[in-house]
Amino acid sequence: MAYGTKGPGMTGYDVLDDFRQAFIVMKNEITKYARGKKLIIFAALTALILAVVTAALTIWGDGLGDNSNNLSYLYIMIMSLLVLVAITLFASTALVSEFEERTALILFTKPIRKWSIFLGKFLASLIVTVGFVLIYYAVVIILCLIGPGYVDGAIFVSLGLSVCYTFGCAGIGFLISSVMKKSSTSSILTFFTLALLLNMVLSVIMIAAHIEDPWFVLTYAANDILYVLDPMQTAHAARAAAVMIIWGVASALVSYFLFRKRDF
Repeated sequence: MAYGTKGPGMTGYDVLDDFRQAFIVMKNEITKYARGKKLIIFAALTALILAVVTAALTIWGDGLGDNSNNLSYLYIMIMSLLVLVAITLFASTALVSEFEERTALILFTKPIRKWSIFLGKFLASLIVTVGFVLIYYAVVIILCLIGPGYVDGAIFVSLGLSVCYTFGCAGIGFLISSVMKKSSTSSILTFFTLALLLNMVLSVIMIAAHIEDPWFVLTYAANDILYVLDPMQTAHAARAAAVMIIWGVASALVSYFLFRKRDF
């Protein structure tokens, strides 16, 4: 059965089969990341950052200190950048690569629906990025136990917000990937959008509209990833999480409909 032959009278078996196919796409996509060295490159980058920060603290600083939140803050302040790099590597090229490499010509003739392809690819990029986020936080928690000797609960709130931010950024990455023709262009535009463009828009909004708290902007909401670790800052964790999730859902839905209508 080729793509698009399943009509409105889909059975429960058809739905389960679609999810099974999405799972296969997800596994193949993760395998492609590994074979393309993306996983190795990003793992090396993450390990290097952890090593450099730890070395700086132990050699030139006062060691790991005695305050869990202060120590966590020093490591987590780079989290937004790590998520940005991961999304650029794994999400920004997920859809456009199928058209650029012409593999979609073969894939779309198989008995698989486009939403299964989209879901599988989205889950692959999300799982890989969240996996690195979890590992990074796990290392920070271990260092807190080694140094200060305890772990403050705020780091788990920060972890939850980082996962939400990953979801929001993944949606943006897929939205850009759904309309681009070149993987390189999609990667550059994704990085530029998340690193600069949204912040530029944020600045314009704050100045022109006299808004002191643009809580609805994705990158502004991401500030709470750090704010929850700083008692001097006011964090709105639940609101920030909701904002980031809404950005992810909205952009993912738009990117799916664009991907669904896209042909060669």
